[in-house]
Amino acid sequence: MTTNNIASLCERLRKVRSQGIRAGKLWNEDGPEAADTIERQAAENKRLRGLLGELIDYAEECIARLDCHDAGIMGDEPVKAARAALTGEGS
Repeated sequence: MTTNNIASLCERLRKVRSQGIRAGKLWNEDGPEAADTIERQAAENKRLRGLLGELIDYAEECIARLDCHDAGIMGDEPVKAARAALTGEGS
C-alpha cells in the first residue's frame, strides 16, 4: 500500500465519523483511532525499511570485500532474502 493509499484510507476513516449517518452509512466510532494506528504503523514501517536497507547495503559491501567476519559467517543468502523482502519480491 502506498503512502497516498494510506493517507486516503485514514482520511476516509476520520471522515465517516464526522459525517454520521449519510447515504445509508453508519459512522464508526473506532474510525479515528484506527486511522491513528494505521498512520503510526506506516511511519514505523518506513523507519524499519530504511534501517533494513542500510543493514543490507553494509552486509553486501562486507561480502563483496570479504573482510567482515559476521558477513562471511552468514553468507549472502540472508542478505538476498532481506533484499527480496524489502523490495517486495517473492511475496
